Amino acid sequence: MDIIQYILNIFNVMLNTIINYLSVNRILALLTAFLMAGGIASMINKNFIIKYFGSETPKYISYTVSAISGTLLAVCSCTILPLFASIYKRGAGIGPATTFLFSGPAINVLAIFYSAALLGWDIGFLRAVFAIFVSVLIGLSMGFIFKDHDVKRKFKVPKTKSISSRPMYQTVIFFALQFSMLLVITASPKLFPALSTPLIGNFLLKHLLFIILGVFLAVSVKIWFREEEIKKWLKESFSLLKIVFPLLILGVAIAGAIKAIIPPKYIVMYVGDNSLSSNFVASFIGALMYFATLTEVPIIKALMDLGMNVGPAMALLLAGPSLSIPTILTISKVLGKTKALTYLGLVVLFSTLCGYLAGNLLS
Repeated sequence: MDIIQYILNIFNVMLNTIINYLSVNRILALLTAFLMAGGIASMINKNFIIKYFGSETPKYISYTVSAISGTLLAVCSCTILPLFASIYKRGAGIGPATTFLFSGPAINVLAIFYSAALLGWDIGFLRAVFAIFVSVLIGLSMGFIFKDHDVKRKFKVPKTKSISSRPMYQTVIFFALQFSMLLVITASPKLFPALSTPLIGNFLLKHLLFIILGVFLAVSVKIWFREEEIKKWLKESFSLLKIVFPLLILGVAIAGAIKAIIPPKYIVMYVGDNSLSSNFVASFIGALMYFATLTEVPIIKALMDLGMNVGPAMALLLAGPSLSIPTILTISKVLGKTKALTYLGLVVLFSTLCGYLAGNLLS
C-alpha cells in the first residue's frame, strides 16, 4: 500500500509539474518561438543561413554569429529548440547550430544580469565569460567529431546578400515584432517590475503589450504577405510544434518525477565542496533537470544558502539552463541519438571543468 501511495505521489508531482509548466506566459512564449521558427524555415533565404551558419563559413564568422544570436534571446532550453531545429534544417553546420543551441538559454542578457544581481557580480561576470567560451567550444567539438556528417549534408555556399525574397524592412519588422513579443512575455518581474503591473486581475501590462505587438504583427502580415506565404509560414510552425511539443511535455513530466524521487538535501550533500566529483554531480543533475528562464538563479541561491559550493553552483548555472531532458529528447529527434548524447556529454564535461575553475577562483 505504501508503494502504491509513493507511486501515486510521484504521478501527482509529475502532473503538477506539467500544469505549472503550462502557464499562460510560457504557452505564449512557446507559441511565439514556434512562429519565429516557422518564419525562419519559410521566409529566410536558405542561402543566407548556409552563408553565415554553414559548415564552409569561416569559423570566426559562423561561431560569432551563433553566439551573438543566442545572446539576444531570453529563452529557456525548451523555447530555443524550435529555433535551433529551424536553422539546422535550413542548412546550418552542426557546430554553429549547437553553439546557438547552448548560447540561447545560457548567455542571454537577462540571465547574466539577474545572476549578478542575486548571486554577486563576480559570479555573474564569470558566468557570462564561461558561457560564451563553452558555447563556442561545444560547437567546435561537435563540428570536429561529426565533420563527416557535415560533409555528407554539405550545402553549396551561394553568392547571396539577400536575407529573404521580400524587402529587407518587411523581414526586419516581421522578426522584430516576434522578438519583441518573446522578450516582453518572458521578461522577469525582478528586472522589469513595471511589466508585471496588474491591470485587471491576473492580466498584466506585459500581456497588454504582447497583444498590441501581436496585432501589429497580424496587420503587417496581412498587408505584406501573400496568402500562400502565410499558409507556408503557419504550416512550418505547426510542423515544428507537432515534433517538439509532445517531447517537451514528456521531458517536463520526467523532470518532475526526478524532483520527487531525489530529495534536495541529498543534492546539497553531494555538492558541498569544490571537488571534480561535486562539479560533475551538479553538471549532470543540471543537464537532466528543466529550468525555466531565470528560475535557475533563485534555486541556486537557495542551494548555496544551504551549503552548496560556488564551483558546483557555477556548473549548475551553465548546464542547467542550457540542457534538460526535453532538450535531449528533442535534439535526438533532430540530430540523432549519438549526436544528442555527445552534446550532453560535452555540456556536462565543460560545465564541470568551468565549475571547478570558478570554485578555485572565487572560493
